[in-house]
Amino acid sequence: MPGWDIALIVIIVLLLIALPIMMNARNKRETQKIQEQTNSLKVGDKVLTTSGVYGTIVELKFDDSQKIVVLETGGKTKSYLSIDAYAIYTVFKSEAELKKEAEEKAEAERKALEEEKAEKEAKKAKKNKKNDKDAVVENVVATETVDVTKESKTEPTETTKEKKSSNKITKKDNK
Repeated sequence: MPGWDIALIVIIVLLLIALPIMMNARNKRETQKIQEQTNSLKVGDKVLTTSGVYGTIVELKFDDSQKIVVLETGGKTKSYLSIDAYAIYTVFKSEAELKKEAEEKAEAERKALEEEKAEKEAKKAKKNKKNDKDAVVENVVATETVDVTKESKTEPTETTKEKKSSNKITKKDNK
């Protein structure tokens, strides 16, 4: 049983080492995603903040130490709100961007369908080529079978002639 104790300790130590490494990698990915989103902000973007405020960016102020975004909120009565750029939770895409993405997706699907169709046609052509080869082999076999049948039909006739001639000979001998 001492072997199991050592194995259990090794597994626990590995988990204690692997868990922080995995968490660190996850945090790096999230930080990088937030950084990319913040750097891609532009005037006119519609956003949602982490506190649940919807608005449109009307001004960006990027200093060395801070990134401040001025949002226009409200419907008929406009109000302005200055927030830190990192407080933006989501950037909504404009209709033009959505339309462009939909067109790109449709184009990609069309290309995929064309490729699939071409693959099917290639497989069908390959199958037809194989079927043509099989048909040629079947024709050759059928021709050989017919030739053998013809030969077998001629042989009995020759034997019949021989029998007739042998019958004539036996009749002459009998006389």
